Amino acid sequence: MSDPAAYITPFRDILQQNARLLVQAGGNDGELARAYRKLYPATSLMVVDADAERAKHARDYADRVYMADLDTVSAAFYKQLEWADGWYFDTTLEQYQQPQRVLQQVRKVMPVDAAIIARIANRDHWEGSSTPARHAWGIAGILELFTGANFRVVSGILLNPAPLPADVETALRAQAARDGSVAETLIEAALPSHYLIKAVPA
Repeated sequence: MSDPAAYITPFRDILQQNARLLVQAGGNDGELARAYRKLYPATSLMVVDADAERAKHARDYADRVYMADLDTVSAAFYKQLEWADGWYFDTTLEQYQQPQRVLQQVRKVMPVDAAIIARIANRDHWEGSSTPARHAWGIAGILELFTGANFRVVSGILLNPAPLPADVETALRAQAARDGSVAETLIEAALPSHYLIKAVPA
């Protein structure tokens, strides 16, 4: 199994440096927020989550907590956050009912020098995700999602790309032989547990 905390440093380092305001879409354990604030204590952090328990916990590490569902909030809600330097989704984008609509709403108000950072579970990972997601994407689907919302992906990091167990590699090679596909392509797609994506307005 991959180390759940191993992503914190690369995620922290890809976020905008010394941001005025970062919006975290969905509450979590707060470790990423705390790691970022150690470097940039002046940054204001806002968490948006519809779940009462997660919103309550977010008050331990965020300056502001807004209890709302990004799937259903009005355009006026997004408008009030137009000065945010960035939004980030830590395995939460795939949980929204309409993730592309959420991205499109963010894009409408996002400054040209801002960015979205998202850690997204890899549908093709050999071990599968421990957290059931409403949507499951491989890398092609992730890129299509952001492009469709008028974003341009400028960087991507493969998280936890450990070598495959021998039996898994053997099974993928057998699958490729049956399907007439390229075994190396299937193997590469199965390596990372998550993708860490940075996207900017197109």
